[in-house]
Amino acid sequence: MILAALVRKEVLLLSRDPHALGALLLMPTLFIVLMAFALSAVNQEKLPPIDVSFTSAATNTDTAFFKQALAKQLGEGHLRDATPDKTQVHLAADFSESLLDTDARTVQVTYPPSVDTVTRQRVRAIIQTGLAQSRLHAFLLETGDLSAEQPLAERLDDVAQRTQTLLDERELSNSGTPTEPANASQHSVPAWLIFGMFFVMLPMAHSFQHERQSGALMRLRCLDLDTFTMAFSKLAPYLGLNVLQFVGFLALGTWGLPLLGLPGLSMAGAPLAYAALAISLALAACTLGLAIATLARNAEQALLLSAGINIILAAIGGIMVPKSVMPDAMRHVAELSPMSWALDAFRALLVGHGDLTSVAPFCGRLLLFACIVGIFAIVLFRRRLRDMQWVAQV
Repeated sequence: MILAALVRKEVLLLSRDPHALGALLLMPTLFIVLMAFALSAVNQEKLPPIDVSFTSAATNTDTAFFKQALAKQLGEGHLRDATPDKTQVHLAADFSESLLDTDARTVQVTYPPSVDTVTRQRVRAIIQTGLAQSRLHAFLLETGDLSAEQPLAERLDDVAQRTQTLLDERELSNSGTPTEPANASQHSVPAWLIFGMFFVMLPMAHSFQHERQSGALMRLRCLDLDTFTMAFSKLAPYLGLNVLQFVGFLALGTWGLPLLGLPGLSMAGAPLAYAALAISLALAACTLGLAIATLARNAEQALLLSAGINIILAAIGGIMVPKSVMPDAMRHVAELSPMSWALDAFRALLVGHGDLTSVAPFCGRLLLFACIVGIFAIVLFRRRLRDMQWVAQV
């Protein structure tokens, strides 16, 4: 009865805090939707079009062919003439003479400061493909397989067919069977779901500090309640809220995003594995929240610690920056973040169509983290209560 009353008290406090509910529900929802929109084109391999400015110091068959090959490689992009604010591609006067010389630098590329690294890599790939086709074109003209009398478009199509490569690309599940490629939702929904669940630290810390400053915690301590009962009464409502977040955000990805014209979340994997991941992740997030709540000595410290730790864990755990683009040293650091373990478990389920065995190592890490942090939080909670009692007696 006492435990139920304490849990009810925490539920009432949480339900009367709209800011906490907004941070736990509204903010992750916005993140999921916005990032799904932002990544939708990337995951469908429809990258933003590139506009390139083209100039040449000489005009001949080779430069004309390279210009057309470059334009075709740009796809939906545009090849413009002498536009200063665009990426500029300039051919040197000896382009034709040095075309077959792989050591010659007859193509100069100038990027505006606003062009990002990914776009620069795409421009390099486009230019290299155009150069390869131009060299093949020059060779075929020399051997007589192509005629300079043919229309330029016809020669370009002939060279493109000769250089075309079809790849049989597949993705394998954890069992080794082929699966569908991952879409935008399978990347964005798990990441921001995890981020939102760890934001439970904010209301937990705020509630603890409010009870401490108002004297409610001291009055509860005078009832001679054991530390574990008091600590669990604070954990239980937030554990339930974390599980609701888990289910709700997955439902948003499955049924809500398609209503916005985005690819829906494909719930592959075993249901039991999702349940194990939800419980493990909720325990890791809530025990960390309890530790932060008991560690902070005032509301300001609680806010800084909970928000700061959450952002740091997300930054190094692959939530904000994908681990695939991190250097090796940062990838090792990322393995220290519980968010990274949860994200890997989601990928094993959603992309790899895994089962309980696939997520067991990640759930084990999360549960071990929850045990260690939970023990630390209870010990520190007991010290805080003992210090409060001692101050009251004095």
